[in-house]
Amino acid sequence: MEQGNLESIYKYYLNDVYRYLLQLCKHPQTAEDLTQETFYRAYLYLDSYQGEKVKPWLLRVARNAFIDWYRKEKGQIALEPLVANCPDMGQKGPEERYLLIEEINRWAQALATLPTKQKQAVILCDYYGFSYQEAAELLNITPANLKVSLYRGRNKTKELLKGVKK
Repeated sequence: MEQGNLESIYKYYLNDVYRYLLQLCKHPQTAEDLTQETFYRAYLYLDSYQGEKVKPWLLRVARNAFIDWYRKEKGQIALEPLVANCPDMGQKGPEERYLLIEEINRWAQALATLPTKQKQAVILCDYYGFSYQEAAELLNITPANLKVSLYRGRNKTKELLKGVKK
């Protein structure tokens, strides 16, 4: 991978990596730090990149950076609530924006209560649209294990959202 190509990858995938890390750690400043760490590690380990798809590779690097951070900082950081950002917000009226933000925040809060593996499975498959195989490889589990985690995560999220609806 060339230097110029790496810069374009950074620009193209920066937001995806940041949003993924924000979902995992729920702290914007930590997500920013981990995003920078992800791209630093990606630069250092370009030799290990073997022509696979870029996004799953970067998210795997991001996940590893998160795991390292979590082990080191476990229990020492107060997490802030998620603030939803939707790309097509400008096209909606104020009332629609408010309702959409509320819905996204309810989903994110329900997701936050899930065990880590279920949460990551739901984020990767439902938010980012990864295939089962890609998500399983990213999480370093079998596709069957991913399907179980995804099924349980989706069901638990639905249960929690039913309890919240008015």
